[in-house]
This record gives sequence, structure tokens and C-alpha cells, in this order.
Amino acid sequence: MAGYMIRTADGDDWPVVHRRDFEAVLRPRSRECGAAEAEGDHAFRTGGAVVSASWELADVWSVHVEGAATPEEADSIVAEMARQLGEAAGETAEYHRLIGD
Repeated sequence: MAGYMIRTADGDDWPVVHRRDFEAVLRPRSRECGAAEAEGDHAFRTGGAVVSASWELADVWSVHVEGAATPEEADSIVAEMARQLGEAAGETAEYHRLIGD
């Protein structure tokens, strides 16, 4: 399982993203996604990967990707999530793979 953090590039807190908007903001628009059961605030399936995202603190989203075909595929999923979060919040976002994942 690959773990990531998504933060604003300047370290500011994320504006509130309402739960009703999670699907539109967190699911990569370039991929076919469906519902999935997993721990976290929002989970979805894309291809063979199950992705779960949680708003851990006001300044970070925690994302876990399980079952991606390659590490590059997991990175690509999270990169698009970060871009969409940034667009929705009017922020520049960056993501980081957690060490050991």
C-alpha cells in the first residue's frame, strides 16, 4: 500500500471541502472511478486500485492507494487528486509519498 500526504504548496491550511463535494474533488476526472469500502473520509476504486482519503488536519490530506499496478500508477492517481484539490480550493497543491510506502 502506498501512502501519501497532500498539502498546500505554501503550507497554509486547506479551506473546508464539504463532504458532499468529496466525489467531485477527490476522484480523478481522467479515470473511471466507482464506490469502494475502505477506512477514511472518502474511498473509491479506479482500475484495480482502492484509494482512501482522509482530512487528517486542516493542513493535510492523507491518501492511501492499495492495489495499483505500479508505483507510478499510484503516483499518477494522487497527483491528479492533488491538482483537483488545489483547483477547487484556489491553492497550489503538492503531494509527497510517505517513506517506507
